[in-house]
Order: sequence, then C-alpha cells, then structure tokens
Amino acid sequence: MDIKNKCFVPHDLRPILEALAREVLRSQPSDVAEFGHMFFDEYLKHRKGKLYASFYKMKLIIKMIIFPENRNILKDPAAYEVFRADLQKKFAEVERPSSPMDSAATKIQAAFKGHLVRAHPEKYGMATRTTSSEKLDSDNKKDQKRHSVGGYTIEMDTPEDRAATKIQSEIRGFLTRKHVDKMKKEDTEAATKIQAHIRGFLTRKHLDQEGLSPSRSRSSLQSDHSDVN
Repeated sequence: MDIKNKCFVPHDLRPILEALAREVLRSQPSDVAEFGHMFFDEYLKHRKGKLYASFYKMKLIIKMIIFPENRNILKDPAAYEVFRADLQKKFAEVERPSSPMDSAATKIQAAFKGHLVRAHPEKYGMATRTTSSEKLDSDNKKDQKRHSVGGYTIEMDTPEDRAATKIQSEIRGFLTRKHVDKMKKEDTEAATKIQAHIRGFLTRKHLDQEGLSPSRSRSSLQSDHSDVN
C-alpha cells in the first residue's frame, strides 16, 4: 500500500473517544450528538485552565488553578474529575430544568465532594500532578469493567454517587425518626386518655359501692326534700 494512502491515527484520538463514550454511557443522554457538542465544548474550556470561586465559613475565596496551555486533562485525575463534574452539571441543566430540590442536591453534593477532596487530596491527584501511563491504563480498565457487554449498564460507584447515597440515607433516617417520634407521641396521648377513662370508671364504681355516687346523692337529697314538704 502506498504510504500516501495510509491514514495515521492522531495520538490523542483514542483517549478522547474513550472519554466521550464513557460519559455518554454514564449520562445516557437522549441526544448523543448534542451531548457530544457539550462534551467537546467543556473539554476545550478546561484545557485552558479555570477560575474557581468557593465559599468557606461565609467568606468568598477565589482560587486560580493554573495549568500549562493545551494540557491533557484526560491524564490528570484531578483535572478530569473537575471537567466531568462541570459536564454533568451542564448536562443536567440542559436535559431538564433544575428544580429547587435539584439545586439543593447539587449544592450538597458539591459541598460533600469538596470535603472529600480536602480530606483526601491524594485520592484525587491533588498531592501530585504526575500520573504514570500504568495508572491511566488501570483507571481505563476499571471504567471498562463498570459496563456490561450486552446492556452497557454503569456501576454507580463514583464519589458523587456515594455522597448522594449517604445523603439520601441520612434523610430517610431523619424522616423515619420523625415519623417514629410522632407515632410515640400519639400513642402516649392515647394511653393517657385510656388511663383517664379507666381511673374515672374505677372511681365511679368505688363510689357506687360506698353509696356515694353523685347520681345517688342527688336522688337522696331530692327524696329528703320531698319528705320535708
């Protein structure tokens, strides 16, 4: 074959296509082409670095993360994690309008994710910016194992998924405890009423046995009054 007719594959084509396929399978968009446009738009933005604003103890903190021009964010776990979070946020806004509950959940997840990054920076590549090709291949293999061959289903085991699961379990626990407390209060009130009725019944029965019931006392007074007349 003539060398002029050969097609040379660019070195960054495969990792970009693999990342795109991974995010498509993870997000399950209704319009893949529109999602692809969104993917590359965010990808180009993140290659140039980004200015991040964050709140810490009610004080606005501006952080400028400086990266070299045209950096490969696909080989930097920390940079790719930020890129993927922004992509998912933009996709959620486009796919369906965000409700107040969605916004609250996004803020909670972002706060929890920030806590995880600050607590364990080494897990997100913040301690070192150098990543070996062996680690990248290992990460790609892990991502590939998350997809089944037939259905391309995804194992939800990302930090955001675990954070959402923990938040949901906390909310369910709170609602359950609140419901149990309400039931206990209702049971206590019902038991108090039953005890009051029983005490009243026993008191009236005792008075009847002693001939001191209110009804009998009234009738005896009326009979005495008639005898006097």
